Amino acid sequence: MKYRMIWSLVYLFSGGLLSFAQDKSPYGLLTNLLSKPELSVLTTNVPKFSWIVPSTVENDYQSAYQIWVASDSTLLVSGKADVWDSGRVLSDQSTHVRFGGKELKQNSSYYWAVKTWNRKGDESEMSEVQKFNIGDVTRKKNWPGESRWVQFPQSDGSVSWTFEDRHPINYHASYPIDCHRKENGTWFIDFKQAAFSNISLTLRWNAHPCEKKDTLIRICIGEKSVLDSIDRKPGGGVIFKEYFVKVHDGVGKYSIEIPRFKPHYPHSQVMPEHMQEVIPFRYCEVNAGGLDLSVISAEQMRLYTEYDEYASSFVSSDTLLNEIYNLCRYSVKANTFNGDYAASQRERMMYEADAYIHQLGHYATDREFMTARFSLENMIYHATWPTEWIFHSIMMVWMDYLHTGDIDVIKKNYKDIQPKLMMALIMPNGLLSTRTGLVTKEFCRSIFYQGNALKDIVDWPWANMSTLKGGETDEYQFSDYNTVVNAFHYHALDLMENMAKVIGEKKDAFLYAKRKKELYKIFQKSFFDQKRGLYVDGLGLDHASLHANLYPLVFGLVPEKHKDSVLEYMKEKEMACGVYSANYLLEGLFDAGEETYAMHLLTSKSDRSWYNMLRVGATMTTEAWDNKYKSNNGWSHAWSSSPAHIIPRKVMGIEPTKPGFKHIRIKPKVAGLSWAKVKLPTIRGFIQTEFVQSDSKFTLSVSIPANMRADVYVPIREKGQKCTLILDGTPVDKLKFQEDYILLENIYSGVHHIELNY
Repeated sequence: MKYRMIWSLVYLFSGGLLSFAQDKSPYGLLTNLLSKPELSVLTTNVPKFSWIVPSTVENDYQSAYQIWVASDSTLLVSGKADVWDSGRVLSDQSTHVRFGGKELKQNSSYYWAVKTWNRKGDESEMSEVQKFNIGDVTRKKNWPGESRWVQFPQSDGSVSWTFEDRHPINYHASYPIDCHRKENGTWFIDFKQAAFSNISLTLRWNAHPCEKKDTLIRICIGEKSVLDSIDRKPGGGVIFKEYFVKVHDGVGKYSIEIPRFKPHYPHSQVMPEHMQEVIPFRYCEVNAGGLDLSVISAEQMRLYTEYDEYASSFVSSDTLLNEIYNLCRYSVKANTFNGDYAASQRERMMYEADAYIHQLGHYATDREFMTARFSLENMIYHATWPTEWIFHSIMMVWMDYLHTGDIDVIKKNYKDIQPKLMMALIMPNGLLSTRTGLVTKEFCRSIFYQGNALKDIVDWPWANMSTLKGGETDEYQFSDYNTVVNAFHYHALDLMENMAKVIGEKKDAFLYAKRKKELYKIFQKSFFDQKRGLYVDGLGLDHASLHANLYPLVFGLVPEKHKDSVLEYMKEKEMACGVYSANYLLEGLFDAGEETYAMHLLTSKSDRSWYNMLRVGATMTTEAWDNKYKSNNGWSHAWSSSPAHIIPRKVMGIEPTKPGFKHIRIKPKVAGLSWAKVKLPTIRGFIQTEFVQSDSKFTLSVSIPANMRADVYVPIREKGQKCTLILDGTPVDKLKFQEDYILLENIYSGVHHIELNY
């Protein structure tokens, strides 16, 4: 109720309308997709430049641009460039403009700026100047996209550590919301959220004359509390650790010596020697053992990559949904502590499916792309053991292209992701199988997997990993010909066909389309039970799990005539899956028009829910729904953060329909919400939408960046119901109805206000 009152006041004073930001110069500059390239070094001497087009008028777009590159920033201030002056280029291209000047030297720094002309031919002011560094462009990499820690000289003569081609990770100080001394003398500190961190404590010890002038005290950290104490037996993989620190008389600054992480998995990552080790914790206790010791200040030194806290937001009439969004949004940021998507304290290793969900959440919450680019290229060449995970590398490349519009991500990786379709595992019956002797060492090498065998996973954890029968696979019956695996194969074929078309590989596109068409027919014949109207787990089986039906649904394998029976069965199952499959379950339900039921699952208060993560006290999304579903369940895992992208993409309905967000669709699914507002970052700028609905009216406001168009879908209550629609103060005479929406096509940039009256 409190939040609703605050939001009502915002509407009262703002009129409930989005504002139109009038920018006089290009902003949001990116060099090779880096928002702060001055913090990194590039391993190419042909960088690409992107920017957000300024808007001074409604319905604006870029008609021309001019880029300057110089060896000294002072040259650009005077409008000069000694390295490259593109001249005025008649083009609307504002992303991935390739450098075309003098050869850039290794281990050197450069500066660039841009100005644009709008649709009227009016010239903008010059952008701010952005610095970028060129590193070693001749080094032979161990795998394409490899990014090392390197040292780079600074202008003041010092040397700093950074990553190649991606932002470095840095410590960010966070301060406690509670720091008090308990009756037993122990200091209790609450930092509000867990983070992969170390701690910096400023302590004052008033040593008694008879006490040693230096002594050991115990410092505890943990993720879970019991009242104002850390839970010492939190269960699962939840963190509780004790450390000893030697303190001295007087005031001093202290941190804890966290033992270096020891990798237990093939591609686990360790902290570099030049950085302090971190571990996830929220709470800290300082036990002075009877000493007269005070905590003067405490800082939780959180480790993560560059992140703009203001790039995204969501708030609605559902306070639980807001909490879930914030939980997941924070988890996306907090789990970049490695500089990539190697989440989880236990593993610190990337897996394709985990990275894919993290990738989508990152795109939806910040205007950053190179953490995802590095992660997807790393995964291509360091494949993991689950069969379905292999397909996710193809999915990650497509999502990169869809969100950045950079065709080079396809061109560069196309040949190496082709084998990940796993066409070599297709049997004479037309189905793909990992259990019929075709997974040879040679095949594993072709997909860059260093092991000897793949295993179909379906969901995680499996039954034998859980104390409950069936694990999170809904008692899925594994067989030689697996329904879920072949559904993923179909989806990957669809994406590879699209990518082949994009880069002009017409022969490949034809072959993929042909195979996809054949598989569609074989899939129905092999896995669909006509009597029950359901998909079974595998060829020749009777068991029909949730997974065997949700994956055909989300990947477009369910014919229209069978959707009702499949959906009805799925709805009987509730959330009979793990946090990983929940991503696809929600996507499939929202896309199928089942937003009311999807919202029910999203905000469920069962023990298989994001609410349960909040209820038990986690501040990052967890590896499984609850400790009882996974004995070593950790509280720091981004693969369960899917609402971070589900809410803006599916609830608020904002998705790209052309690569790089050149054209978008805004199709809100308003189930159960009386109002909502979102800000979504894109490579072209920030999209904002908000809606309010009542018994007699639905209002929708959208803010669309320049150089972008949108198809806007306005939801109607009932088909055939009489209504009037007003767009920017003008009634729309001819309404185009499409299912449960009124479609407004090709809405130009700017702020638009839509009012639907019943």
